[in-house]
Amino acid sequence: MNSKPKIIVLDDDPTGSQTVHSCLLLMQWDVETLRLGLADESPIFFVLTNTRALTPDKAASITEEVCHNLKSAIAIEGIQDFLVVSRSDSTLRGHYPIETDVIAQELGGFDAHFIIPAFFEGGRLTRDSIHYLIVDGVETPVHQTEFARDSVFSYHYSYLPDYVEEKTQGRIKASVVERFLLADIRQGTRDRLMALKDNQCVVVDGETQADFDRFAQDILSTAASGKRFLFRSAASILTSLAQLPSQPIAPEDMAQYKPTPKPGAVIVGSHVKKTTQQLEQLLQEPSTVGIEIDVVQLRDNPSQKEALTSQALQKVKEIHQAKKNACCLHQPSRTIF
Repeated sequence: MNSKPKIIVLDDDPTGSQTVHSCLLLMQWDVETLRLGLADESPIFFVLTNTRALTPDKAASITEEVCHNLKSAIAIEGIQDFLVVSRSDSTLRGHYPIETDVIAQELGGFDAHFIIPAFFEGGRLTRDSIHYLIVDGVETPVHQTEFARDSVFSYHYSYLPDYVEEKTQGRIKASVVERFLLADIRQGTRDRLMALKDNQCVVVDGETQADFDRFAQDILSTAASGKRFLFRSAASILTSLAQLPSQPIAPEDMAQYKPTPKPGAVIVGSHVKKTTQQLEQLLQEPSTVGIEIDVVQLRDNPSQKEALTSQALQKVKEIHQAKKNACCLHQPSRTIF
């Protein structure tokens, strides 16, 4: 039996696995597939639920289905120790507390659930329980950014206990949320972790990966003693929990590894400023050709859906025949597809 708990990540978006390597990313969640993840030698595996793109009811239903099958797979594989992570957005957008509530109901018996949104690779950190995004070199409380005004997942607070109270509609009061501050993490939190019970909500600071490395040591040690923990987090804590060695291939060398010499397609699925900047740079590449797809037409004219889709696919085909990459994009008057 492994001395470390298995780390099971339910990922609400395809970007969650970007900080780790050498682990499974499961695209389906039937019992047999989940058993493959549990039996794999890597300490961590991901299940891509993509629930951030779904309605609240659908997100809850998918999460319930995954957990139901996971419970069976865990029993069959005889897994005794595991940590569950509901991996979500580092700017606090997503179906919280819906997903963690369903996980707790289905898998039950958690001593605590931790809110850990810091994502250092993306310029997100948490200090004194306030979550910041570095914008043009300035630490900006996330409630002051465009992400807080999201049309689906808006919020009003960067102070995480207040965020929890807002999102749970007062079910979890800010005053009862446990706070693990930087000083706590750096001096060790094992005693406090051992005292947690009844799915206590805890918000966790983090300024550097070293902070999470230290915190993960205490988490893993405490979990080995029988404590059961659930996480609502961004990706950076996963690196520390998995304790995987550094990626053997430098980032700048990754481009040489291609599964096929054939051209590909990029689908732009975000509307924030950073994505626009990345898109503008991508379209400057001579190997990339942009395609404007008007999804408003697809939405408002169901009878034309097949024809509009066929037109887009034909454009992609023509671009590929020219041995270039297709990029489905939007213009100011359009909606991203």
